[in-house]
Amino acid sequence: MSQAQHPTETTNAVRPERRQSPWRTGVFVFATAAITDLVIFGIAKLAGADMVVTPRGGRTMTIGIGTIIGALFVAIALATLALAFLTRHRESLRRVLAAGGLAVGITSIALVLTAGATVETKIALASMHTVAGLIWFIALWRPAVWGRATALR
Repeated sequence: MSQAQHPTETTNAVRPERRQSPWRTGVFVFATAAITDLVIFGIAKLAGADMVVTPRGGRTMTIGIGTIIGALFVAIALATLALAFLTRHRESLRRVLAAGGLAVGITSIALVLTAGATVETKIALASMHTVAGLIWFIALWRPAVWGRATALR
């Protein structure tokens, strides 16, 4: 008969789930979304998107790398501040913020679709909004998924 292993020595030992800090989550989401959005931007440019947008009642602008990174930074920074403040005493709000961020990412597509732009540009921008919302949602809904990967280092 084999000897029983100590619980800390087994691979099936139950470990308490450790949440990532809101700041680390924000940095992760920003970096992941920025890389993904820049890939979408590159593919869109190769597909012929001019990335020129005229918002309703606004002035025409060309969307570039700086605009993408700047807008993403502001959005994720505000969301991360909300995450840090609201989950300080109520961790249960994490999933509410996850769903809220996804909802903002999806509903903001309406701004893109109502603006004056080529179809290629609208598809690229709508994809960027959706991807950023999805990355936020995944990072907050199941933080242990990416937390385990970083803990293995």
